[in-house]
Amino acid sequence: MPTIRVSPPAWLKVLLTHMSRVERLVFAALGVVLLVSAMFSVTGYIRRNTHTIAQNGGTYTEAAVGQPRYLNPILAGANDLDIDISRLVYSSLFRLDQNLQLQNDLATEYTLSPDNKEYTIHLRSDVTWHDGERFTADDVVFTIRSIQTPDYGSPLASAFEGVEVQKVDDTTVLFKLTQPYAPFLTSLTVGIVPEHVWESIAPKNAALAEQTLKPVGTGPYQFSEIATRRKTGDITSMQLVRNTSYYGQYPHLDEITFMFYPTHEEAIQELAAGNVDGIGFLPLQLLSKVSKQRSIDIHRLLLPQYFGLFFNQQQNDILSDAGVRNALSLGLDRSSLVKEALAGEGEPLHLPIPPGVFAFNSDIPAPAYDPEAAKQNLEETGWKDTDNDGVREKDDKRLHLKIATTDWPEYVRTAEIVQQQWQAIGVETEIQHFGAGTIQQSVVRPRDYEILLFGEILNPQPDPYPFWHSTQTRNPGLNFALFKNAEVDKLLEEARKTINDDERREKYQQFQGKILDLKPALILYRPYYLFATKDDVHGIDLKYSGLPSDRFNNIESWHVRTKRVWNSQ
Repeated sequence: MPTIRVSPPAWLKVLLTHMSRVERLVFAALGVVLLVSAMFSVTGYIRRNTHTIAQNGGTYTEAAVGQPRYLNPILAGANDLDIDISRLVYSSLFRLDQNLQLQNDLATEYTLSPDNKEYTIHLRSDVTWHDGERFTADDVVFTIRSIQTPDYGSPLASAFEGVEVQKVDDTTVLFKLTQPYAPFLTSLTVGIVPEHVWESIAPKNAALAEQTLKPVGTGPYQFSEIATRRKTGDITSMQLVRNTSYYGQYPHLDEITFMFYPTHEEAIQELAAGNVDGIGFLPLQLLSKVSKQRSIDIHRLLLPQYFGLFFNQQQNDILSDAGVRNALSLGLDRSSLVKEALAGEGEPLHLPIPPGVFAFNSDIPAPAYDPEAAKQNLEETGWKDTDNDGVREKDDKRLHLKIATTDWPEYVRTAEIVQQQWQAIGVETEIQHFGAGTIQQSVVRPRDYEILLFGEILNPQPDPYPFWHSTQTRNPGLNFALFKNAEVDKLLEEARKTINDDERREKYQQFQGKILDLKPALILYRPYYLFATKDDVHGIDLKYSGLPSDRFNNIESWHVRTKRVWNSQ
């Protein structure tokens, strides 16, 4: 093929021949500058007048720590990893959106009886299971009754205690409650399982059935493949593919793969090496290893939870003194707890219903941090440092308290900072920390602590009854402060039965004020739930989440492929 040569115009040749070497260099440099400027101008114009849109296709691979066990919503409630995968495979009657608002999913609408005890749920008629079978009301009835069956041992059983479920027709289900329960619909965010897959499996054998790791659902992604190690049988990966028959918004990603690792350190190494696209949970103590990596986005979710110091006045009568509890509150700097113990990854909190959750009372200001006022309170209640050793005494008794907590680094550090802050006002504090299993069985269950530094998780439509009602002071109740107050009991009892949102909000706001006034516990903060993805994973737009698995609430919008299009005029 002949070579094509492009010659400069004649006038340019003449100009160049009359230039000195330096002038030619300057001329060439100016030409380069003009060319680069033109390129930037064109690029800038294109960027100003176009935008990117999501494209279908591509895969997302997430590193997870541990092993999946029960990919069945009836059994999955005790393992975050099971809940994560189940969230993608199964659908529920209702779902939470990215603002924690309840939306229809398999349900199309519902009606409530005049006595607020019966919910009639109407179902979609266009849904099929991943194996092609039709979804009907029989599946809903089977799921709820299975949760209620003791042989399953479902961790969700208490949520449906006393609830009767009946099939009206193929697309209608009736739930009957023994008494009104305002947050009931939130219970129906549990995944629905297929009766035709599980009906032949005895409940006591369900946990060992092959179907627990080869799930069939109606969700946006369906089970495709599982890989295991030949010698140990450990699961190394699980692949989900897009459900092409999905009734909802069609997801962009073709595949989602979970890779399983024994430790978070190994999972983070795989993310750093580019072998996975994200990690589903990022422990705070490993945040620095990820945040300094390039092209990695850290995502922060606020769950409906809080951590606090719960006072067991039966274990130490010092805590029965309202003046002492008030002093302990005045001596706490919650902002410094978040900054130092959580490395800033959280928000200070002082109420038992956090922001973003229904009925949070934004009108109640945070308690003051005032160590001098705390000292004055202790002086007025008779606690004085008579021997100048830094610890106050009263009636020959030292002002000594014990804090029990888990051995997670951030919570041990929280206890240490509280210890320092209280030492500054003359309170001697001893810290006891335990492993997660030990603290549940040996400390929390028997209520064997003076002060418990612990967390509590609410529903997005909260029911604080299990955490603060006087009937819940003993296991399995969650009233860790062993708090008993007739007025609070009445507010909680009435609120959970009140369907009117405004009336229920008012009762819960009064409840929050009572807890802050009486101080049976000191609410400290809400930590962020952290997870990480590569910066080319788009569409993750979340702030609030009911559970860690709710980071997939908008999975249909996640995408790794984009294209640029011109703005419409």
